Amino acid sequence: MGSKFALPYTDMNELPIYHLIADVENIIQTNNEEAIQERNRCAVANQIQNFLHAERGKGRHDAVTNFYRTTTRSTRAFLKQHPELVIAEADKGNRTVVMKRDEYESKMQRMIDDDETYLKLNRDPTAGYQKRNNNFAKRLADLKLIDRATERRMKTYKATAPRIYGAPKAHKEGLPLRPVVPCMTSPSYTLSQFVGKIIQKSITGKYNATDSYTFCEYINSVQLPPDYVLISLDVVSLFTCIPKNLVIRDVIHNWENIKQHTDINLDLFLEMTEFCIDCSYFRFKGQFYRQVFGTAMGNPLSPTIADLVMEALLDNVVARIDFPFPVLKKYVDDLMLAVPKDKIEEWRLKKTGKFPFLDLLLVRQPDQTIKTEWYMKPIASGRFLNYHSAHSIKQKVNVAKNFIRRVQTFSTNVDTATTRDIITTQLKLNDYPTTMINRLIDRSRERQVNPTNEDVTDSEETIYRSMVQVGQLSGNIQKILKKDYPNVTISSKNAKTVGNMLPPVKDVEDKNSRSNVIYNIPCADCPACYVGMTTNKLQTRISSHRSCSNRLQSLWDQGKTTEDVEVAQLRERTALLDHSAANHHVFAFDRTRIVDSSFKQQNLHILETCHIVNTHNTVNKRTDTDNLSNTYAGVLHTLRNNTRSEAVRQTDESLQQESIQSE
Repeated sequence: MGSKFALPYTDMNELPIYHLIADVENIIQTNNEEAIQERNRCAVANQIQNFLHAERGKGRHDAVTNFYRTTTRSTRAFLKQHPELVIAEADKGNRTVVMKRDEYESKMQRMIDDDETYLKLNRDPTAGYQKRNNNFAKRLADLKLIDRATERRMKTYKATAPRIYGAPKAHKEGLPLRPVVPCMTSPSYTLSQFVGKIIQKSITGKYNATDSYTFCEYINSVQLPPDYVLISLDVVSLFTCIPKNLVIRDVIHNWENIKQHTDINLDLFLEMTEFCIDCSYFRFKGQFYRQVFGTAMGNPLSPTIADLVMEALLDNVVARIDFPFPVLKKYVDDLMLAVPKDKIEEWRLKKTGKFPFLDLLLVRQPDQTIKTEWYMKPIASGRFLNYHSAHSIKQKVNVAKNFIRRVQTFSTNVDTATTRDIITTQLKLNDYPTTMINRLIDRSRERQVNPTNEDVTDSEETIYRSMVQVGQLSGNIQKILKKDYPNVTISSKNAKTVGNMLPPVKDVEDKNSRSNVIYNIPCADCPACYVGMTTNKLQTRISSHRSCSNRLQSLWDQGKTTEDVEVAQLRERTALLDHSAANHHVFAFDRTRIVDSSFKQQNLHILETCHIVNTHNTVNKRTDTDNLSNTYAGVLHTLRNNTRSEAVRQTDESLQQESIQSE
């Protein structure tokens, strides 16, 4: 089914209702009118409450849900019994690859032991890179080249070393790995995006095939000279083969175009570009490395400088060649061009007359024109969003419609019946019902005959938001919000997928290095606990709590009491200190747990409130729950009661089992 296949929720306690409420509030607050906000809150809360009552009263699940519940359990058990396995997504073809972990790690180690590409580091360089990145942001702001809001976004104080992983090349013998370094946590991530956007605006892209649709339209209008053939060229490991000096040279050479899109002078721009390239580092099995040649796949600057270098290279080559190119197009590292027959020794069209490029098959006609067919590489799994996935029906229909559109648009060399057979075969492989397939194909033909203005949008600025998918509930909520928020486009995301239960391929992230989390600290002297939220690293926040607690203990040692001003001031800082001071208790900071997280910082306050309300024995103050409207009180109460009922049930089962064993 693939790692993105969404699994159904089979237990009420695993429903991501807190995240759903946070996403809804993120949408509701785009309108400042309190009456509209409260009206939608009431309608949404009512929908959620009805859904929860229906779930609690549901006796049995349907056959499909039971099947996935059973197979999920068996899969988890299998993975637990076989920790020596690595399950990864293939580099191409949307395939899933299962490898022995020792084989995977040995291939990774051999790859990063290449001292011409990677340099082993003695320590984590994150702090130094973070300081340099923040200095660049400050310099740009001080020079009035960016505003203070951009400076704040560009600065970071919670960066962590990226963790490299290998994507298996399932289409190549020996199953080599492609190194991927996700740089979202890197200190220079936002700065690299900033520099990349400036460079990208300056690139004409005259050789670029931007997407399959525009390329299909272009190539179907081409007529080749009789003595020309199509050939394909591929750049081997493009990102890791671009030397920094070549990038700097091309930036200088293209500066007249680049400076039209920025007020930054050349020296500072080159300094930032070099830094973003040099900041290509990562961690593997606890060891830190820096990439000393080329750029990493995962660095947001890499695609842009690759485009810049390839454009300059092609300009240089075209100027030196003594014959014209009727066709010369590139897509990242793939080149497709037409050259005279007598200039090459071998060419693809000599035998077949067919040539694959992107997801099209180019077919040369007797009149020297080119027609196209939809093409799928032999290595492709043919897998896309399965119809049985717990995605919304709207998403499934859109996937099918887009696939139908691609096949019909690209199939200029085959008849309608053949095109229909291709569509039907591929959609059936992904379990789409025949009736739906036929209906969507017929509607697509009607749209071609009578095109509509579906793509026309209102002049009002569109706001984009996402919402966690919880069965039909999310769809109902979206319908409610659409009435008062017509300019908000909502995309759905699934929190429970196959990929979430697979063992991690990358190094496991230390919990203390995580940021944007909700955490729980238990009291060491009573059943109470403290629930908090931090956008910084967890270890930074815990260090702050620990420091304040040590300060409080120092005051106790000095004979201070709760009546002293210094103690009173500490008690006002957090509910944790207030509980410690009032009861002379200490908190077990080494037993801190992460109970939730979100990459959306604006959702964290609401998530924190939900966990405070529904966590027993919290020491948090009433003011800690002011971030959430009382409209959701009933929903939280229902969830809290269900959690208690489940805890009682598990306790009863445990006691019953102990009784049986004793007998």
